Amino acid sequence: MSTTTAQEAALPFEPGEAPQVGTLERRVLDVLWKTKQAHTTRSVLEVLTSDAAPHPAYTTVATVLGHLVDKQLATRELIGQVWSYTAALSGCEFSAAHMVRALGETNDRRRCLASFATSLDPADRAYLKSLL
Repeated sequence: MSTTTAQEAALPFEPGEAPQVGTLERRVLDVLWKTKQAHTTRSVLEVLTSDAAPHPAYTTVATVLGHLVDKQLATRELIGQVWSYTAALSGCEFSAAHMVRALGETNDRRRCLASFATSLDPADRAYLKSLL
C-alpha cells in the first residue's frame, strides 16, 4: 500500500488533473519512456525518424519537448550548451493518472467503475481484485 502512496506523491500534478497530450507529444513521451535515459532534441528526432510515421522537423521536436516540460511531463537539464530531457513520470503513472481523470469527468462513478471492471479480461480483473 505504501508503494502506491509513494508513486502518487511523485506525480508532478494531481492524478485527476493529468494533462492531455497530442499525437506527437505522445510519440515523444514514448521515446523518453522506452529508453529511460536522458535525450537531446536531436536524439529524440533520430528515434522518431527511424519509424514509418511522419517525420517532424527539429524545431517541432524542440517545441514539443518544451511543451512537455511546461505540462510537467518531462524535465530538462542544461548540459553544456544542450538541453537534456527525461520523462517526469513513467508511462504507467501517466496512464493511471488519465484513468483517474476520466473517472472524475463522469457523473456516475460507480457505473463507470463497474463498466470498466467488466470490460477487463479475467486475468486483469483478478489482478485488480488482488490489489484491493
